[in-house]
Amino acid sequence: MTPLFRLLLRASWAPLLVLVFHRAVFNTPWRQPLDFVMHYSGGVAIAFFAWHALDCFASWFGTLTAFARYLFTFTLACTVGLFWEFAELYSDIVYGSHIQHSIHETMRDLIADATGALTTLALVFLVRCVIRKIPDSEGSN
Repeated sequence: MTPLFRLLLRASWAPLLVLVFHRAVFNTPWRQPLDFVMHYSGGVAIAFFAWHALDCFASWFGTLTAFARYLFTFTLACTVGLFWEFAELYSDIVYGSHIQHSIHETMRDLIADATGALTTLALVFLVRCVIRKIPDSEGSN
């Protein structure tokens, strides 16, 4: 199985689910109240996707240290959030969509993206710590 196909099977569902959710509420009265949740979910999904991408493409990138892996994942999730805000601004300017209402809202969206990514990485860290503490069943009686 190719690394790209493996990645699509393992992790592409997360960002796709967030995009479907975003599209479903975009033209509803719930868009504004759910904006923070959508950006937070986007940060979670992209961090999840990036974490798995590093597994699937390990033969291309090599083995990263734990710190480098966490840093890359967080940075990529924040970068995707930033470019999402660029796309919202573009939509406002070119199509007059009025998605961005203030700099305060834009900053809140970026904070939500980063917080979502940090949540994912904290959960990954906790799960990895728990897995390390589980005794090896092959060596024990």
